Amino acid sequence: MSAISWNYRGLGNPLTVNALQKVVLEKDPTLVFLMETKFDVSEMDGIKRKIERQQGLVVPSIKRAGGLALLWKNSLQVDILTYSPRHIDAIVTEKQGMKKWRFTDFYGHPETGKRAKSWKLLENLSQRSDLPWICMGDYNEIMYAKEKEGGGARPEGQMRIFREAVNRCQLRDLGYMGSDFTWSRRLGCRGWVRERLDRALVSPNWAAAFPVVRLFHVATSVSDHSILVLKESRPTRKQRKCSKVWRFESMWLEDERCNDVVHEAWERGRCKVSQWPLEVCIEEC
Repeated sequence: MSAISWNYRGLGNPLTVNALQKVVLEKDPTLVFLMETKFDVSEMDGIKRKIERQQGLVVPSIKRAGGLALLWKNSLQVDILTYSPRHIDAIVTEKQGMKKWRFTDFYGHPETGKRAKSWKLLENLSQRSDLPWICMGDYNEIMYAKEKEGGGARPEGQMRIFREAVNRCQLRDLGYMGSDFTWSRRLGCRGWVRERLDRALVSPNWAAAFPVVRLFHVATSVSDHSILVLKESRPTRKQRKCSKVWRFESMWLEDERCNDVVHEAWERGRCKVSQWPLEVCIEEC
């Protein structure tokens, strides 16, 4: 399985569309989750054609704000359970029905005062199925102070509420490879602020079902959010260097130069020994 998740702040910019095409071509994800499309359903048709993901669900933007899309390959079976301006919940079936798991795309409310509604939504979603579950997207919140650099300090109570909601859902952070932050913005003369707003949360049975799947943070210059790339990453075995075993080959005796080479090497060794200090020779003996 493989998927990407990206909050790209609108698809009206051709550079953004080109960046999306490039990452889809390189990573070839079976699932593509997009946030802040700022497009309606018909406008997304062109994007679906360009990235060759015709199947999917589009949640239209409201007055050019928000907008979600979950797109997938024709070969994949995806059944949409529920959706809203803040989430898309689906069941993915693979390997001819032998493997089922749940993929939820999540977009936390950007307004701090309304974020409690997002955590309530997350808890409601957690009660709807016991299938292996991954919930992936932009949560617009951090869990710990170390997930933020620059700007003002995040209130501890705000982060604790998020952590408690995740724990009640019996989810855990999948972890990541790459930069420690997924969002950045320059605050004028005050410098940069960077935060880890995007993540993947998984249930224990999902982690057990996909033990070699990893999350990668892929930076891009066309959005203030990194692209989340979910894919298999099997550890590469380090080949142990074996010292070459020296063996005498009997065929060397047939070479007329063999006696001379052996004699020369023997004399060279005797000369080196004779040059050692006497006490060293005694110790060696």
